[in-house]
Amino acid sequence: MKPIVTETRAAIIAGVRDARIVTRRLRDLAPHDVLVKILSCNLCTSEFGLWSGKRTNRPLPMTFGHEWAGEVLQVGEAVRGIEPGDFVGGSHEYDPYSDEARAGRTSEAPGVKPYDTQWDDGYFGRYEGCAEHVVQSQESIYKFAHRIPAPEAGFLEPLATVVNGLRKIDPHEGETIVVIGAGTMGVLNALVAARSGARVIVTEVSPEKVRVAERLGLEVVDGSACDAVEEVRRRTGGRGADSVVIAVGLTLADQQAFAMLKKFHGKVLFFAAGYPAPEVGVDVNKIHYGKMELYGTLMADYVDFMESCRLLGEGIIDVSTLVSARYPFDDITAAFEHAVQPGGYRTAVIMGEE
Repeated sequence: MKPIVTETRAAIIAGVRDARIVTRRLRDLAPHDVLVKILSCNLCTSEFGLWSGKRTNRPLPMTFGHEWAGEVLQVGEAVRGIEPGDFVGGSHEYDPYSDEARAGRTSEAPGVKPYDTQWDDGYFGRYEGCAEHVVQSQESIYKFAHRIPAPEAGFLEPLATVVNGLRKIDPHEGETIVVIGAGTMGVLNALVAARSGARVIVTEVSPEKVRVAERLGLEVVDGSACDAVEEVRRRTGGRGADSVVIAVGLTLADQQAFAMLKKFHGKVLFFAAGYPAPEVGVDVNKIHYGKMELYGTLMADYVDFMESCRLLGEGIIDVSTLVSARYPFDDITAAFEHAVQPGGYRTAVIMGEE
């Protein structure tokens, strides 16, 4: 089926500190495809890291954009449950009939494109959402129950990754969870973990981020004013944390996480990547004798996206504070320049009415 819009303007990262808007042709709609008019797309840490040159692990020129929200314009003939006018967000595409997808591991399924995927027009990339339109398969489209500001709906994917990671450590009432880092992902981890009934303590060294976390009602340890490890142990009566979520990619954060854990059965969730790669530097015998549980986490699965969509669409998790700035699509370079400044949260690129 021919889409009612055949071409779109899309942002690409052409090189270091070089973002451009180009014209790209949209693919024809397969029976299960959906054409979406993008209203906004937030810039992810990995994307502005690539733009700034801090990350060099992906080929250029690259299409990007996975934290988007928009309105459905057209659906393929086999699409059910989604129709024009619906307010939606998106995830990665995958093969819904694969063994991995049937087992619920949609992030591991065939059809999840690697970042070195090369499109027909020569650009590389996994995602294409920083554009005025996108065509994606139905299984990667999620409908919100209620319309919310598009930049807030753009948190669908990052919040889903948080839901996915926290399922691994399973926080619950009576436990203490420490989140290291009060950036966007640290705050999201803290907000979702708090819903479990667990006590959540956030550690942060940036004064501005400390203030934001406190305004959100979170218990915060200001690591610039004290030894964060000692303070966590003091607040837990010397016991330590049941679980620690490392939401910043730094060697110091990794070391602090292990030092904060309780004596036995402590859990560490490695949520953030770091460039250059952080070192753990922990005596493996301590992991052995302490019966520690270590978890890596990446991406999110279908059930996580559905839960994220519910949390955002029903106003259960309020992310409005985490939208630091909004820039028109044509000011994509200015948006990146703002996004790389320390102390901020998400920068939204606006394509249409929010």
